[in-house]
Parts: sequence; C-alpha cells; structure tokens
Amino acid sequence: MDLSKFHLTEVVACPWDRTNLRPYNGGFICEDGHEFAVENDIPILTDAVRREAVPANMAPCPHDLEDASVDAFVNDWIVNTNGNLYWRARGRLPRYPIPSWPFWKGDGKILVDVGCGWGRWSIASAGAGFRPIGLDVHIDALSAAQRVSKQLGVQANYLCSSVDRMPFRSASVDVVFSYSVLQHLDRQTVARFFKESFRVLKVGGRCLVQLPNASGLYNILLQARRGFRDGSPGTFEMRYWSISSIRDAVEKAGFHDLAIRTDGFFSQNPQMSDLDLLSLVGKLIVLVSLAARNTARVIPTLTRFADSLWIECRVVPPAAKLG
Repeated sequence: MDLSKFHLTEVVACPWDRTNLRPYNGGFICEDGHEFAVENDIPILTDAVRREAVPANMAPCPHDLEDASVDAFVNDWIVNTNGNLYWRARGRLPRYPIPSWPFWKGDGKILVDVGCGWGRWSIASAGAGFRPIGLDVHIDALSAAQRVSKQLGVQANYLCSSVDRMPFRSASVDVVFSYSVLQHLDRQTVARFFKESFRVLKVGGRCLVQLPNASGLYNILLQARRGFRDGSPGTFEMRYWSISSIRDAVEKAGFHDLAIRTDGFFSQNPQMSDLDLLSLVGKLIVLVSLAARNTARVIPTLTRFADSLWIECRVVPPAAKLG
C-alpha cells in the first residue's frame, strides 16, 4: 500500500521517530523498523486504538438506524459528538449536521483536524478549500468519517493517531484545528498537543482550537455542581480552562500572536446551521448565544464570560520573535 493513495506523501512520518514511511506487508514501516497496519483503508499510526461501535455511556438508540439516509454511526453518536443540544435528533437525523466554516478560505492548504470524530469539521473545512486530514484514535468514528465523506463527495483523508504524537513531518502542515475535543483530555496531554502542533506547523501556520472557559457564566454553574474539582484522570469529563492557563500552555509550546475570541454562550457547540435539528429550548440557547457573541464583538470584555472560546495562535519566524 502506498501513501500516495492517501495524497499524504508530503506530510506523513512515523509518530515515534519522525522518519519516512514506506509500504510493507499491506501497511507501512519506518526507517527504524516501526510497523503500522492499515484497517479499512485507514492507516493505524498509534498504539492506543479505540474501538467502540455503539456508545457505551447511553442506552441503545430506540430508533431504526439502518433505514436512514444518514450513516448509522453518526445517528447513534450525535449526542456524544455534538453535545446535549442534540438529544432530540439522536437516531432521527434528516441530514448531516455539517457546521458552517467560520474562518478564512483554505486555498488548498493542509488542515489537520485533531479529534475529528465522524468528520464534520473536516468536511466543513474541505468545503472552504482546505485539504483536510482528520485524526482520531476512534477507528469506528474514522470509518464513519470515510463513509460520510464518500457519500457527500468530499475529498478528505483520515488517520488513526493520538493527539500528542502526530504522524507528520516537522513544519509540514498549514493549520492544526480541533473543536470540542481537548476539554475531554488530561491537561498534560493538551500541553503535549500544543507542543506537537507547534512542531508540525509551518512558519506562519496557525493553531485554531475551541476550549471551554472556566469563567463562562454557565460553566461556573456546571463546575459548582461537581464542587469545582477538575475532570478525573483517564475520563472524558470536562476540563475547564482559564484564560491565563490557556495563555500559559500556548506560550510554553512556542506560539505567538495569541488571540482569544468568543465562540458561544451556554453551550460548547452553538451551531446556527443546525437550528432545524434542535428542540425549542435548543434553538433558544443557540439564538441567545449568537446575540451574546455579536455583542462580545462590540464589547470585547464580554469574552471573559463566554462559555466556549476560540483560541488562535501562530508560528512566527525567528526574527519576528526578537521584534
């Protein structure tokens, strides 16, 4: 099997030693002898593969998942991947909830979507002109992402990989992106993610991620309910990030030009494009979030109280650091 099949020869490398990969026994091998398998046309570039075809944290879906135009995995996992606003839609999705891409055009640049799940943001970025590579440890989600991309006629590549050992050459990608993922990981892992992002990004490349704000109005209530303790190690519990801790993690990784903007209030996934999929309460939350976000653009201080934040930072040339 050849990496050119995946259009990845210019960027992919061994996640352990960063040497080149070549075809070997139906998979790949690096220059130092590390072997990697391919499963359902998805390269496995991690030793921490997650296999969970149906959500273990909820009851079986009461609706028929096979007799629908939307992929059964997406239909069943929609709450886990998109949040609690989507309970009404579980098993009854009339369409794929692909978000509207809210940033600049891609112009053929490579975007790595970390924790891509079934590929919603990878597909959104492809629509904006990026060449997306979705990363996730969840092989069942990646298989769904491949199916959905094919169904929608979208060109995207998917790799099974950890967030803190990315299988890319140094300075090889243009954008590292992650949405509604990092808050479920231990803080040490997130710190390693930022360092890996800095390594794989080209000079001028951007890291763009979403994180929950510890000072968010609704987030304070959620933290109070569990006694303001942090997420338990090894679980997917939410970790809330203060603006100062975000700044510290980003700067320690080597990034500059940090910008923090409002993503939304009262939700970690307020997508206006999904109003038709939500309950009346869900619609109201998203509309109020939009109004508050627009107000925060006029009164930037309000960003301190947003529940969901966009974090953007950049790899700058060495000379710019001195300036």
